[in-house]
Amino acid sequence: MAKRTPTAGTAAAPGAPAGPPPGPATARRLAVVGTAGHIDHGKTALVRRLTGVDTDRLPEEKKRGISIDLGFAPLVTPAGVRVGLVDVPGHERFVKNMLAGVGGVDLVLLVIAADEGVMPQTREHLAIVKLLGVERGVIVLTKRDLVDDDWLALVTRDVRALVAGTFLAEAPIVPF
Repeated sequence: MAKRTPTAGTAAAPGAPAGPPPGPATARRLAVVGTAGHIDHGKTALVRRLTGVDTDRLPEEKKRGISIDLGFAPLVTPAGVRVGLVDVPGHERFVKNMLAGVGGVDLVLLVIAADEGVMPQTREHLAIVKLLGVERGVIVLTKRDLVDDDWLALVTRDVRALVAGTFLAEAPIVPF
């Protein structure tokens, strides 16, 4: 087998990564991250803020202002990890679509609106991701700007009580 030598301009300094910085074409691996949570708690808005992609693409979704079907958005982290974000509907009538979206995710973002706290589909979606064997996640408290610190602390305690004994028991809670 021939010895491989770097081509002109590709040699890196000792300890530095070879090649161009990570980007969409050079990202190292893929992770699939799914959202979960009650309707109107900000799952789609979170994905839009993270990626710039509006995952509500169907005319009916635009008209009604809710997610009906799965939405997908790409993201490359600063560490060069390619992430496929799956935005799921939160309405109970679309739980079958939610199931299809979270099957096989590597990590879940459990999205809870800080102004409303834990709601029925929050509990339902958490139960679903537990049954599907998801083992990693982050809890995101959206709509942080709508509540004061005392209310946020109360919601945070309720969330910790909800996830006690689950894979999310030690998960970070990120106000957003």
